[in-house]
Amino acid sequence: MRRNFYKTTGLLLLAGLLMPVGMLLASDTYGAPAVTSSTANWYNVEQASNLFNQMNTLALKARREVARLQAQGDELSWREHSTRLARAKNDINTIGDDLLQLNEMKTKLEPWQQSLLNKITPNLHAMVYQTDQALNTLSTHEDRIALIMTHYPRNIDLIYKNANQMSDTISTVTRYAHSEQKMAALDRMSGEEGGS
Repeated sequence: MRRNFYKTTGLLLLAGLLMPVGMLLASDTYGAPAVTSSTANWYNVEQASNLFNQMNTLALKARREVARLQAQGDELSWREHSTRLARAKNDINTIGDDLLQLNEMKTKLEPWQQSLLNKITPNLHAMVYQTDQALNTLSTHEDRIALIMTHYPRNIDLIYKNANQMSDTISTVTRYAHSEQKMAALDRMSGEEGGS
């Protein structure tokens, strides 16, 4: 009997020591949260979470491309401007494709996902417009010095700003939604333990 007591106590102590290590090693990436809306379904919520994660990554890539144009714009060749802007445009177009998919399933998403979609749509529209403007200006001004005297630097700044804002919004809203759902789960667990 005493042996069982020591064995149980030892296992509880071991579990108590290993739990914080597990929390430290847990990944900071977020999958789809639990479905809480009556109109949402798990498949669409999961797919939307994946698309938001991809959009976040692409917004960061587009931001990186134009950041170099901001920092070293007058030192880079016309070809380097063209290459970096084309890469950013490709990333932005892929974000647009993801946004279309999300809009098609919008009624089947969680309310926070629908809200997030509404918040980032203006950022995408601005990035598309500014990228097109920058490419048009770039195609008519092959001289770096003349390029600096146009609206091109402002277009690049706005692409950067909107890509950054989109990424920040996706990250913040996603983290908040997951934290809120974790708190609700903890509340349910503590309610169950209190009733036992």
